[in-house]
Order: sequence, then structure tokens, then C-alpha cells
Amino acid sequence: MKYIFILLLIPFLSFSQERRGGVQNDVLANNLGDFALQKIDAVYHNEFRGNVSGNTYLFDDWKLGLITTTKNNNNNKEYSFSILINYNLKMDRFEIKMDNDIYFLEKQMVKEIRVGNKAFIPTPTNYKDEIKSYMELLGEGEDFKLVKIYSLKIKGVQSKTSLGLYETKVTVKDKRFFVDNDGKFQEVPSSKKKIYEILDLSKEEREAITGNIKKTENLVQAL
Repeated sequence: MKYIFILLLIPFLSFSQERRGGVQNDVLANNLGDFALQKIDAVYHNEFRGNVSGNTYLFDDWKLGLITTTKNNNNNKEYSFSILINYNLKMDRFEIKMDNDIYFLEKQMVKEIRVGNKAFIPTPTNYKDEIKSYMELLGEGEDFKLVKIYSLKIKGVQSKTSLGLYETKVTVKDKRFFVDNDGKFQEVPSSKKKIYEILDLSKEEREAITGNIKKTENLVQAL
């Protein structure tokens, strides 16, 4: 596996601490050891062999994302930077793209990744059967977070163009979970009653929710 330092990011950064809360180039340059990235060698890339339909990435193309790291500067301000990014679901990692080369971020250095209106955070490290490295944060309350976990469904299907041959079909799946303050995951049940029980909602709190509690916006309200 080849390595490359985050120094290569400097020409791509345009955010200053004063304007956007991002990193300054000199701050980044002074912390190369902390912000090191691994370059993905072609041998270890995520391509399937043979005919494949579907996408192993969450987004159809590379998106401009804002990455906030776990490291703070001397003034206790978070470091952040903007760059093209995508979530490789097969390899379960966020990857960045520079000059057509792909690199992946070390999970322990990531606090939050924002892509459009989506916010991703690392899954709790104390969860022993970690579902995925990252989860989309849909909403947060005093006792629970509502998150979405993305995964791939991979299966062999008969080719529509070549008789007797099979191809790999890849589709993106997602599930919603409640995550309590101890990092325990509970998949959002299909039963309204069970949702009420998990969230411990009173009669008044239930009545205050307009619409179907199973809809994401109403679950966020209930938190």
C-alpha cells in the first residue's frame, strides 16, 4: 500500500478559519502526521471482476464535501477542509479524489463529513458488532440519535444480453436505527407501538406528533 501526505491538499483548500471555520494552509502543513491519508493502489481497489451493474459508491458522482477532523488547534477550533468525496460502500470508507487519484481517510481522524444536506459521523467505537464505519445522522435528541446505515446488496443475476451468463448486480440499501447514549443500536421497528415504547413517549407527546410516526421527519420530532 502506498502512502501520501495531506500536503497535497493545500492547493485545493480555499477556506480560512476566519471566514468558514476551516483550516488555514499553514496550520494544515504543520500537522501532516495527523492528517496523513492512504493512497489506494489499483491492486486494492474495489472493482468487481466480470460484468457488473450498479454502483458501489453511495453517490453517483464525486461531491464537494466538508470534512471536520477530530483534532483541534491551540484555540480549540476544529480543523476542517473541503474536497471531492464519496462513500465507498463495498470497502466501507470515505474516499477523496485529487487529480484523478483516490485516497481514503482514516476513520479515527474524522468527526463529521457533510455532503450536501447529509451529515455523516463515525459509528461508536464501543459498539462491538460495528454495522458500518459511518452512519448518516438524521436527528438527535437527549436520549437517542436517529441514524441511517447504508450497505450494498450484491447478487448474481442472469445476464440480459448474454444467454447462459451471469453478472453481478449491486444495489444500495439503507436501514434506520435508534442509537442511545451508550452506543446501542436498535433498528427502527415497523410497529408504531414499539416505536412509542422505545422512545418512551407519553400520551401528550404522541398526540403532539402530526402524521405517521414512522416517517423520518416525525421520528426526528419525537426525539
